[in-house]
Amino acid sequence: MANLNMATVMSLSGRVGLVTGGGTGIGYMIAKAFAANGVKVYITGRRLDVLENCGVGHRYPRIHCPTNKASRPASNTLKGIDGKLDILVNNAGIAGPLRDPDFTAKKFAATDPFEPETVQTWTDLFALNTIAPFFVVRAFQSLLIKGARSRPQGTSSVINVSSVGAQMNTPTPLTSACVPYLMTKSALDKLTLVLGMSFAQRGIPIRVNVLAPGVFASQMISPEVLEAIRTKPLPGMVAPIPAKRQGTETEMGMTAVYLAASDYTNGALLTVDGAVSLVNP
Repeated sequence: MANLNMATVMSLSGRVGLVTGGGTGIGYMIAKAFAANGVKVYITGRRLDVLENCGVGHRYPRIHCPTNKASRPASNTLKGIDGKLDILVNNAGIAGPLRDPDFTAKKFAATDPFEPETVQTWTDLFALNTIAPFFVVRAFQSLLIKGARSRPQGTSSVINVSSVGAQMNTPTPLTSACVPYLMTKSALDKLTLVLGMSFAQRGIPIRVNVLAPGVFASQMISPEVLEAIRTKPLPGMVAPIPAKRQGTETEMGMTAVYLAASDYTNGALLTVDGAVSLVNP
C-alpha cells in the first residue's frame, strides 16, 4: 500500500541544499523551510553583513559570493565538507538597475516609458537573473549527481525562482517597472526547460523546475505596494489580486519543499501568485 503520510514522503532529512540570495526575502523563506524539514542549508549572497545577521546562518553555513557567477569556490567548499548537493535554488536576482536608485521614479514620470532604459541596465539584469543561474548549475552539476546517487532511485532538484511577471506583458510595481526584468525571467523559464530536457535525455538524475512567485514580502516590493494590492489593481494591471493579500512564507516554503521532494516533477512551472496572473493576462 502506498505511503500517504506527507511527513514521511515529503521528508528532506539528510539532504544538503544551497539557496543563492538566501539572506533575505523569498530566498530566506525557502532556506528556513528547508532547514525546518531537515535540510542542511547553505546560503549565499553578495552582502556579508546580511548573511551574518540571517536567522538561518546561526545554524547553517554561509558562503559569501560577490555574485552568483563566483560559484566555483562555493562548489569546492561543499565538495570538501559534504561531498554532495541535493537541492540547488537559483533565487538571487535584481528587479532594477543598482546603478540608478531613482530609476522607478523616472520610469513612471517619463512620457515614453522606454526612455529611461539603458544598455547597461539590460546587461546587468541579464547577467545576474539569467546568465548566472546557468553557470551556477554548471558549477554544481557534479555534486548534484552525487546527491541523487546517495539515495536509491533518487534525483536532485534545481529550483529556478522566476516571477509571475514572466507571464505578464506590462511592467507594474508588482513585477518591477523595469522592462528587461520581465525579459530575464521569461528567459529563465525557457532556460529551465532546456536544462531539464538535456538532463532527462542524457539520463542525468537532476530535475529542473520553475517557482514563479507573485507578491511576497521582500526588498523588491515596497510596503505601499503590499498595502495597495488589498483593494485595487496596480498601475498596468486590469484587476486586483483575487487573494487580496501577499503570499506567506509558509506558502512559499511548502511549494519549495514539494519541488525539492517530488522525484516525479520535472520541467514544471509552478505559479504561486494568489491568481494575479489569472486575471491579468
